[in-house]
Amino acid sequence: EGRIESLFQPRGAQIEALYALEDSRAEGAAKALVQAATGIGKTYLAAFDSAKYQRILFVAHREEILKQAATSFQNVRHSLDFGFFDGKHKDKDKSVIFASVATLGRPQYLREEWFPREYFDYIVIDEFHHAVNDQYRRIAEYFTPKFLLGLTATPERLDGKNIYEICDYNVPYEISLKDAINKGMLVPFRY
Repeated sequence: EGRIESLFQPRGAQIEALYALEDSRAEGAAKALVQAATGIGKTYLAAFDSAKYQRILFVAHREEILKQAATSFQNVRHSLDFGFFDGKHKDKDKSVIFASVATLGRPQYLREEWFPREYFDYIVIDEFHHAVNDQYRRIAEYFTPKFLLGLTATPERLDGKNIYEICDYNVPYEISLKDAINKGMLVPFRY
């Protein structure tokens, strides 16, 4: 068993980001945005960072992201205690729930009878640059987790709406594609 565990350890930028998030929480932050190039493994970062929390919500807007995230979290948590909240599934009594924005973001689900506001200890919002959309925003404003982590590769929104205020202007870690390649954390692309 111990051997399997060692397959999934944080690496490179993930380690840097985990330290930055810990420091941020130690200073009292309850929300943070991590901006990192695609390929850094932001989903694994979220799985590692949330590992010691009990109830976790992972929000994304595409089904394949939710499926991949479930695999990543399973690898890190060594647990099958997870479920989905989307068009087809309405799991709620699970430790980790992977929810589609389009479903969970509906006012009919953001209610006590589905999920009390403090239900989740840790919330991950993937592709956080979309968070100014109504559905994302409703989710972020409804729940009161101990910690909320936003993940994005592309922070700049073209319409000038502010995603930073949703995470209390706290961006403890940021790494660009160029930096990641220069630090040897990513293999350069060949076109």
